[in-house]
Amino acid sequence: MRIPIVSHVEDLDQGPRKFLLFAVFNVVSWQCIVGPVLVLFARALDMPPSWVGFLISFMPLSMLLVVGTIPLVTRFGPKRLMSTAWMLRNLTMCSVFLMPWAMSHWGPRAAWYVLLGATLGFCLIRAVGASAWFPWLHEVVPEGQRAAYFSAETAIAQLVAVCVAAMQAALLHGDPGVSRFLCVYGLGIGSGLVSLVWMSRVPGGGALGGARPVRQGFRAYRVALADRPYVAFAVTAALCLFCISWYTASVVLYMRDAVGLASRTIMILMAAGGTATLLTIRFWGRFTQHSGSGRAMFKTLIGHSLAALSFVVMAPGSPWVLWALAPALVCATVFAAAFRVAANRAMLNYVHASHRPAYTNLWIVGTSGALGLAPILAGLVIDHWHLSGFRVCFGISGVAGLCCAAACRWIVQDGAPFEPSLAQMLNPVLPLRTLLRIVWVTVGLHESNR
Repeated sequence: MRIPIVSHVEDLDQGPRKFLLFAVFNVVSWQCIVGPVLVLFARALDMPPSWVGFLISFMPLSMLLVVGTIPLVTRFGPKRLMSTAWMLRNLTMCSVFLMPWAMSHWGPRAAWYVLLGATLGFCLIRAVGASAWFPWLHEVVPEGQRAAYFSAETAIAQLVAVCVAAMQAALLHGDPGVSRFLCVYGLGIGSGLVSLVWMSRVPGGGALGGARPVRQGFRAYRVALADRPYVAFAVTAALCLFCISWYTASVVLYMRDAVGLASRTIMILMAAGGTATLLTIRFWGRFTQHSGSGRAMFKTLIGHSLAALSFVVMAPGSPWVLWALAPALVCATVFAAAFRVAANRAMLNYVHASHRPAYTNLWIVGTSGALGLAPILAGLVIDHWHLSGFRVCFGISGVAGLCCAAACRWIVQDGAPFEPSLAQMLNPVLPLRTLLRIVWVTVGLHESNR
């Protein structure tokens, strides 16, 4: 019997393996700078929920900048562009260490502006480099290994996230002050700089078009937008991520402000979700490769939507709330991660190699817009309606998510053909069968894992 993560990596060629090594340190950096700790840090500074929503939205909305980066990707190549941007984003994030000085001169509220400014600068520079991420992956990862790669990447990311969350839980026990949060940021910046060493060892990533004219590069967008199956898939996936983001933007605030959990407990729960994802993501990766991304997106989004809806009926303050919250959070984390594996695999399979940056940039713009809008709306809803606002957010994530799951089954048909009949759709046993199949895949009993 092979160790799960080792078997993940052994299924891949040398190039994808090297990209995974870079991803390890990149995940540490991500979790320490813009992971759940960002929300906890902002609330520890008494930043209002509506402001926190805007803070969370910086990362996805800044990705809209990728629209204008085709000339950079084609001229400099993914490797050079990413390396430069990753270096600059970490140096920019160092401005967060000005927070104690700013607070001593202009008071506690100045900490809000330092955190907002440092995070925004980090996100804007990252966006320029991130436009090269998927073109580089499309070059390095063979088509037959894409589901295996994304499941391996997710498994490793979750293992690293669990370790980082455990470290953060130990560091943020009790009532942590600014200095302890800044220690977490220091670890994140250091890991980001180390990731540059591993990035330099990844093969490929050369200039895609030499001295290709800028107009010709932008003309590739017309080709991608004229590809109707790709556009239909991208819009559907963006709507699905919009639904998921209503939950992810609200759950940490819910645990802290509505349930009253300490930062340490929240990080332990997040680590539990990461551990469960680590144990199950390989099964979903194999199911995606076996049955197609459409079926996987359909089933995982149903699972996530039901988990989100369970938060609507929870009663903060009751003695059983933690016992209900923990399994719901774990399930939501598992299914959200599995959905992204299936969606990313499907996206790369839609991409035409001759217009790689245009296809991947449109994907980034669509999904980032969806992921950025939801936190802003969720923050405003929570700020206005408080506990009822949390329930509205979870309700939107669940109900709209179920509708989008059905759309995935119709639109993303890369597996066996989908031929629904009225008798099948009206069968009262169908929902139960679907739920049992979701459980069957999650615990590794589906035939794709044999």
